[in-house]
Amino acid sequence: MLNKIFVDADSCNFRVIKFLQNFVLLRGVDLILVANRYLNLDMSKSTIVKVVDNVDSFILEFVDRNSMVVTRDILLVKELLDLQIRVMNDEGQIFDINNINYLYFRSKLNISLGIKVRKYFSARSNKVRYSNFAINFHHLFFS
Repeated sequence: MLNKIFVDADSCNFRVIKFLQNFVLLRGVDLILVANRYLNLDMSKSTIVKVVDNVDSFILEFVDRNSMVVTRDILLVKELLDLQIRVMNDEGQIFDINNINYLYFRSKLNISLGIKVRKYFSARSNKVRYSNFAINFHHLFFS
């Protein structure tokens, strides 16, 4: 059973963070929000906030097989999957060995070409993303 959820909180949707805070309250799971800046959030008793210089290194140092990670950082995802850690992003995409190689290649290519991908969403698409996250989170957590 999973006992820790790490969140790369710098770019994570606050609605997703709130969902996770409510989820861990009922289950005895620690929620560890890791960011490189202060987060203006309401804290709950099972939520730990760590402000560090290198978010990826912190997560990699403290994650274990009983952990799950929420991040958008494909390079971090690749390393976590190599450690057999469950990983998803805040849009509900579950990462696994079947999709990471393409996403990793695309990410490295974008970095080498200096391409920055920014996503803009409407209120309606945000609702869909949140719904996808909630459904897939439960699937990944309880699998």
